[in-house]
Amino acid sequence: MNELYRIMQARKDLKNKIKLIGIGTGNSDFEVNFFRKKYEVPFPLFSDEDYSIHKAVGEVRTPYFIGVRLKSDGSSEVFYSKLGGFRDAGKFLKLMVKLSGL
Repeated sequence: MNELYRIMQARKDLKNKIKLIGIGTGNSDFEVNFFRKKYEVPFPLFSDEDYSIHKAVGEVRTPYFIGVRLKSDGSSEVFYSKLGGFRDAGKFLKLMVKLSGL
């Protein structure tokens, strides 16, 4: 994930168009901050100690990726939703760019 974030930030055409966040399902602020420091995570992480975010997205297993496009009218659209990780950050980013229409 850190590599994906670094690639995104290095691309001027994407830097302010794609955001990456992490959700600590079942984790407290302390646990999320420990994880952030230990793995030097450069993107925002949010705790979800009470599982409220987890429930809102359908109680999916982790890792889980959701791509959301914000439309010009203020609405949003999910363009990607899939369980499981990825092997190549560059290829994953290419897929996200293609599916999002950027």
